[in-house]
This record gives sequence, structure tokens and C-alpha cells, in this order.
Amino acid sequence: MAGAAAAVVGISTDGSDALCDFAQSLGLPYDLASDRSGAVRRLYDVRRRFGLGTSRFTYVVDDAGVIRSVYHNEFVMKSHARSALEALEALRNGRV
Repeated sequence: MAGAAAAVVGISTDGSDALCDFAQSLGLPYDLASDRSGAVRRLYDVRRRFGLGTSRFTYVVDDAGVIRSVYHNEFVMKSHARSALEALEALRNGRV
């Protein structure tokens, strides 16, 4: 998201130590936050169908805290970044 005037934060219910190890092993260029209590997950209603754990969602939230884009895809992880960049471009051009 470099140059997109946006911050990227990955949120997981894993603990901080596990997230730190995960980020280091993959060399992730963004921050990860631990949501051990599941409060953020519940706030954004992130869950899999049939109660099978959490799901992968990408949200674009504007400076006022308004969700401008929601993207869900369990299988093509790169599509999350592409969708977020498209949403950011739309925001920048006043289309959202």
C-alpha cells in the first residue's frame, strides 16, 4: 500500500508472540495486532459459515472511521490487496 496514503494492519486472534514470529518468518511489511478476546472480530462480524472459526476479510476504513469497502475471499489472498488498492483509488477520486 506504499504511496496509497493508507495504513495496513493485520488482525488475528493469535497471541502477540505467535504474531511476531509469523511476521518475522514472512518478512511482513505491515503491523499485526492481536485480538485475543475477539472484540474486533465481533465488532466487524467476521466469522465463517457454520461456526468454523474466523474468515478472511479486508476492510477499507476512512479517516472518519466509516467502512468504505469490504472484501472477502478465502482462496486468493493476493486479491485482498488488489481490492483494497482499488477501493483506495476510488476514495481518492471521490467515487466511494
